[in-house]
Amino acid sequence: MRVVRFLGRAALSAAGGLVIIGAVAWFAAPLLLARALIQANNISAGLSARTIATDTGVVHYLEGGTGETVLLVHGIYARKEHWVEVARALVKDYRVIAIDLPGFGDNAKLPEDQYLLNAQRDNLVSVMGALDLGAVHVGANSMGAYVATLVAEQHPEMFKSLSYIGSPLGVPTLTPSDMDTALASGQRPLVVQTNDDFFARNDWLAPIMPYVPGPILKSWSADEVATAEHNSRIWDVVHTESVAATVLDIAPALNMPSMVLWCAQDRIFHVSGAQLLGQALPNAQVTTLDNCGHVPMLDQPKTVASAYLAFLASVADAAD
Repeated sequence: MRVVRFLGRAALSAAGGLVIIGAVAWFAAPLLLARALIQANNISAGLSARTIATDTGVVHYLEGGTGETVLLVHGIYARKEHWVEVARALVKDYRVIAIDLPGFGDNAKLPEDQYLLNAQRDNLVSVMGALDLGAVHVGANSMGAYVATLVAEQHPEMFKSLSYIGSPLGVPTLTPSDMDTALASGQRPLVVQTNDDFFARNDWLAPIMPYVPGPILKSWSADEVATAEHNSRIWDVVHTESVAATVLDIAPALNMPSMVLWCAQDRIFHVSGAQLLGQALPNAQVTTLDNCGHVPMLDQPKTVASAYLAFLASVADAAD
């Protein structure tokens, strides 16, 4: 009995020690804890962190599942981890690859001219070639969707389908968005200069941003604040210095199956753009989602995954 009681006390003591260690790490070493939490979440979703050498340097990406390949591409200032909850549902039926675009996420920063949209197009082609993907399904958001569109225009043979998951940059709308109004007054709400800016941006991206553990948010915020000047220049390079046809101009030439998922509450690009893009694409399914914003893979991942899986199934049925 004494042995049992001793072991019980020892187990409770060990558990208490782990709680204390975890609490200390939460506040004292958030960056280390963030990496551990991100890795644990990736693994739980069936994803492994990998790297590959490309013409623009080493590129970090997540991969998991088997079957036809789905390539997921994030937007400006975003990262591959933003797709994890959608990928969690996709890996059951597909091989999923979520990349950090060259110059973003865990990748090394690039010279300014490498963020021009046409340069980003070439960089994405380089990544897809290095991964030896062949023809794949591509799901992309915001600036990443613009870049993917430029690739699809130049290399349609690399696409089995193209999905706009959340509104893409490059679809001018007649109805101004909240972002259009802010930009007209000289504001740039998506460009982070301080920690406060990082958290304030969430109000622009989603009606209700999902919970993300504090250490991860601190890590991501610290990364952006540390490169604030660089990120400010990226904004200008992408939005004012790039010379490229708009997504809306390119869309009529894209004959691959396409899906447009656009949120009614998107403050970055007005939802009226969904109809414009759907009408311009020759072979598109258009869905307007409620209760989500500019990054629906974050605030409505289950809804997005369900809609994307249904679209991919319809592409397979049409091919059969």
